[in-house]
Amino acid sequence: MNLEDFAAEADPKRRLPPRFWILLFAYYLRKFKTQTSFSLAEVLQCFDGSLLKRPVDADSLLEKLLKGKLPPLIRVKDDKSFSLSRDGLLEVEDYLASVTGKHGLPEDLRTTVLPYLRKITLRISDQSKQRFLAEAISCLSAEATRASIVMVWILTMDHLYDFVLKHKLVDFNNALQAKGGKYAKITIGVKDDFEELKESEFIEVLRGSGTITNDIRKILEEKLGIRNSSAHPSGITIHPTKVINFIEDLVDNVIVKYPV
Repeated sequence: MNLEDFAAEADPKRRLPPRFWILLFAYYLRKFKTQTSFSLAEVLQCFDGSLLKRPVDADSLLEKLLKGKLPPLIRVKDDKSFSLSRDGLLEVEDYLASVTGKHGLPEDLRTTVLPYLRKITLRISDQSKQRFLAEAISCLSAEATRASIVMVWILTMDHLYDFVLKHKLVDFNNALQAKGGKYAKITIGVKDDFEELKESEFIEVLRGSGTITNDIRKILEEKLGIRNSSAHPSGITIHPTKVINFIEDLVDNVIVKYPV
């Protein structure tokens, strides 16, 4: 979508304040230009490209968007670039859904489930993982259920890699050696080393090393099966309710239960 069409669809009557246009243009750069961050100059160019007058107090507006308990923008890199925060992204998506009618989920799920899932992200202490989960939830709101499942699974595996490296590395390597065969030649030292193991093997060694309980092993194996079904073209329909359960189970029983 080009910039003029996006601006026209987002606000046909052009009544939005400059503050919100900054968030909309940040969203546009993220979604349609694949930019995860932007500069103030790039946003001002969006005002020009959509035939909107540049705000004279753009610097001041930007600073205000960076403040507060849940600011819609955050600083990245060398503090000269910015990005939508999890809350900013959700604010824009909710607004666009209300304007365009493209809600993704049925109304009852959109108004009750999405706010609930957003609260779940707050259970994760690591901000980068919070943002990753928020993006996975955004996939659900757009009916991209398979993408949501794949992203949440990636987050879970990455979290468990971090947990092993920080808390259970010796036990995990001992369990690998005890399995013998090809496993005896594998030693985990950094995160990239886990690529030597299939995810099903990783889960098996997690259990063998005492890192997780048998109940958690069952949850992970079940969710791995769902991920596998979601990651490949098939005739299976992935309903939003399955995604919701997928997120709840892995966040509450794995990510929160095994803090890094």
